[in-house]
Amino acid sequence: MEKKTLLLITPKNSVFKGWSLSPEFIFQPLNLGIIAALTPSYWKIKIIDENMRQFKYYPADLVGITSFTSTSSRAYEIASLYRSKNTPVVMGGIHATLVSNEALNYVDTVVKGEAESVWPSLISDFEAGRLQRIYEGKIDESPILISPKPRRDLFHPGYTTASVQTTRGCPMDCHFCSVTAFNGKHYRHRPIEDVLDELEEIPQHHIFFVDDNIIGYSPKSIERAKELFEGMIRRGFKKSWGSQASLNFGDDDELLELARRSGCANILIGIETESEDQLKEVQKNFNIRKGVKNFNKIVQRIHKHGIFVIGAFIFGFEKDDAAALRRRRKYINHSAVDIVQATILTPLPGTKTFGRMEQLKMIDEHTSTNSWSYFTFYNLVFKHPHFEKDEFYKEMLKVFQSIYHPWNLFRRSCRTFLSLRKMETKRKLETSFLTNRGNHHYWVIVKDAMKLWNKKQD
Repeated sequence: MEKKTLLLITPKNSVFKGWSLSPEFIFQPLNLGIIAALTPSYWKIKIIDENMRQFKYYPADLVGITSFTSTSSRAYEIASLYRSKNTPVVMGGIHATLVSNEALNYVDTVVKGEAESVWPSLISDFEAGRLQRIYEGKIDESPILISPKPRRDLFHPGYTTASVQTTRGCPMDCHFCSVTAFNGKHYRHRPIEDVLDELEEIPQHHIFFVDDNIIGYSPKSIERAKELFEGMIRRGFKKSWGSQASLNFGDDDELLELARRSGCANILIGIETESEDQLKEVQKNFNIRKGVKNFNKIVQRIHKHGIFVIGAFIFGFEKDDAAALRRRRKYINHSAVDIVQATILTPLPGTKTFGRMEQLKMIDEHTSTNSWSYFTFYNLVFKHPHFEKDEFYKEMLKVFQSIYHPWNLFRRSCRTFLSLRKMETKRKLETSFLTNRGNHHYWVIVKDAMKLWNKKQD
């Protein structure tokens, strides 16, 4: 019997090149690799990531598409192509989950939430000719996350960094973040030995743990992170890795030392703003408890263990006026972080920020599905109480030109060199070079985004 073909697709934003301009920011589509692993072996499976190769029509019996909000318009475009040829299309991922009624206008089936609990049933239903319109993934409240190792053999060979997930879920529920809406409030973790076994099979030297917070918040989750790092040391991995965490990453010297010895090179921390009022606006309560005056001290403690910090900042809070943007710019330029990720507040579907803004009719850019392409974190997509759009962009141009000015990048690299005390001189120079390159990559992304600011967004 001839094998059926499953085609799995990650679309690319059709108007914003952004992240795809820098290979270091293109990550393997783990969700599609997991879907492939859940699919029976008698199926032929192909994965296409538009960030890695140009899309060309490929015949299939069933198509699965995942997307973020900013890539959903392109996802619908690809879905229309296959449906015109009578090929059923299934869509999953965070956007389809949170605006499933919209997605159902463009695809045959939507998978809401995490797919592990429903994908086998979906395949059985397809084979029996009874594909349903909606499949709702269930989140197990057990702290143990059971998910198969992704089919890495199906990934494009050109990824410079391998993606690995060890945990899901976040209890913080910050108003601008969609993680809790999609993955739930319960912090769940994969068995450590499963993660270590997966790492054994990965050829890439660079690893990015895609966890939203690799150490969690509770004493138990932090001990679990230590066990993971100890396991990596015990097995003798010589990988360089990065991940995301909150400010508590700098609280525990033992954890930081284990992270460094296990290969941790960098950590991304959502600082967001130096202003307590703006943190209150989006309910970033954990940062408030840490104290805005302590942010730089925390970064410096992380530096002592030879780990550099990517600081994530947001501009365009509703309480931000021109003076606030300038204060944040000045704060960033004098902060201890090594790489700056500066973005614009974006009300993503499913977040409390989106719900409130939509109720107040503040969101002005999703009158058509094409407008989702501008929800990139680099466009103002709502009616700001203190700015007309052109005024906001004029201020942000000054912000970005200052943050990523060559002189400020040089100063930041020098600070990195001086702060990483536990490193040999050669490695400190290499790290300073890497952080300078990382900042340059963000500047390239920002410049691409600014091209859209003067275009009509319809």
